[in-house]
Amino acid sequence: MNPMLNAMSSDARVAKIETRSEVRARRAAVEPQERTRRRGLLTAQLVELVEQTGARTLTAYASLGSEPDTSEFLAWAREANVRVLLPVALPGHRLAWAWDDGSRVEGLHGISEPGGARLDASEIGDVDLMLVPACAVDERGTRLGWGLGYFDRALGELRGHPPVFAVVDDEDVYSWLPRDPHDVPVTGAVTPTRLLRFNA
Repeated sequence: MNPMLNAMSSDARVAKIETRSEVRARRAAVEPQERTRRRGLLTAQLVELVEQTGARTLTAYASLGSEPDTSEFLAWAREANVRVLLPVALPGHRLAWAWDDGSRVEGLHGISEPGGARLDASEIGDVDLMLVPACAVDERGTRLGWGLGYFDRALGELRGHPPVFAVVDDEDVYSWLPRDPHDVPVTGAVTPTRLLRFNA
């Protein structure tokens, strides 16, 4: 490999590791009362996005730990008859999907997953909207995940081209993040106070 490219790749890896550590620490420091406040604000922004796009089918995720809390939004979607596919982690860092019926089972990594029939990742390209978790995003649409590659693989295998929005906290929107060739850019981001659209 070209030594210059190798150095750039190494710098990008370091920058990603540092950003993940920074975001992890920042999210862990958020007080429970503030988490509750942010959950309500985020729900309103997610509902606004669904209404703006007219989405009737979408992907989302059941938040884990200090991730921006999607539980209220998922409850709203069930009541509003918006069909939601949730990810199911498979061996080999791959995803399948299942419709959210409110039931949950524990999947890989201790993540809460729906218990229904599985759809292959390549079959979800016909949804109206995709909401995906992220560690951080930048203003170019670069999405930084947590390093396992689940969602980059899923996005790379899509047959269709639905708009993809990362769900993050306000502080997780950076002016610039390193982007590798396998990093799939997103259409926009949803935070507790903003809907952002990028020229990805």
